[in-house]
Amino acid sequence: MKTIFDSTIIRSVSLKNRIFRSATWMGMAGANGCVTDAIVDVYREYARGQVGGIITGFTSVSPCDGELPGAMRFTGDEHISGHRRITEAIHAEGSRVFLQAAMLDTYVPDASGHGGLKIVNDLTHDDMRSIVDTYANAAARAEKAGYDGLQIHAAHFFGLSRCISPLYNQRQDEYGGSAEGRGRILVEIHDAIRQSVGKHFAVIIKINCSDFIEGGLTERDFLVVCEMLSHAGIDAIEVSGNYTSRTNVRAGVGEAYFKEAALRLKSRVPTPVILVGGLRSIETINGLIGEEGIDYVSLSRPLICEPNLVARWLAGDTRPSRCVSCNSCYHTPNHQCVTRLHDKDA
Repeated sequence: MKTIFDSTIIRSVSLKNRIFRSATWMGMAGANGCVTDAIVDVYREYARGQVGGIITGFTSVSPCDGELPGAMRFTGDEHISGHRRITEAIHAEGSRVFLQAAMLDTYVPDASGHGGLKIVNDLTHDDMRSIVDTYANAAARAEKAGYDGLQIHAAHFFGLSRCISPLYNQRQDEYGGSAEGRGRILVEIHDAIRQSVGKHFAVIIKINCSDFIEGGLTERDFLVVCEMLSHAGIDAIEVSGNYTSRTNVRAGVGEAYFKEAALRLKSRVPTPVILVGGLRSIETINGLIGEEGIDYVSLSRPLICEPNLVARWLAGDTRPSRCVSCNSCYHTPNHQCVTRLHDKDA
């Protein structure tokens, strides 16, 4: 039976357990999105806490993207050395690291060569090609910086999430008109990345199982797009959804709120499935992995609260996460847990 602490491989990336740190906005980057000492320290702490795979926070890969104060960027070769500091710190502690490659919205070069925002319906075929090339170029840089893989961010109504949502995409060409059409750009991005990196570099994706809003992406659409990506050879799929970070989640209460969609996906594709959302107890996680067939889980707020959570569980202290889902961390500098801040001040 599979367990939380199994060693596994995604493509050629060896993972010491089945736990990922889910990409989390931290707002700690310096000028022009550069990597700071504080960012490196946070990732090093997660790795020391025995998290198997760490997915970086939202990292803009488009030089035309909108302003994101505090967000990391990876838009040119000048960022490679800073990101190499992240990968070296994490690898030194025995964990693996994936760059979350994201776009705030569908920004593309305008006539002046700077960024211009276009709604999905107005993107030209050249614009689509530009977006695909942006991700391929980012992946090549990520590999040079030492990342083990890259996660395409297609969730939470950011740029690519809008491309696949019928709420934003009413196109009637090959990039719209159906779930297959709306998902086409994700397959093209995947294929372009695979051509730009070596065979050992893993390519995964984060995607909404539903937009949870009238007129948005449905679970049926999600399944269709994920089947396309699986057929294309994506290495893993992280199942998320809009309206994340729900409150009043604790061990045995409200856990794993995207579970049913993830299980339906798992029944339809051979691709490894990563489940994020409201996971607080080792019992729930082991049940998902050992009994229900989920391949990996991804944690955010529990690791903000306890960066050493996985190490604690591994040492035999299997009490649930201390996280009470208050969401106060989203209103503190650098997304810190208010409980930890209080403990430091005490």
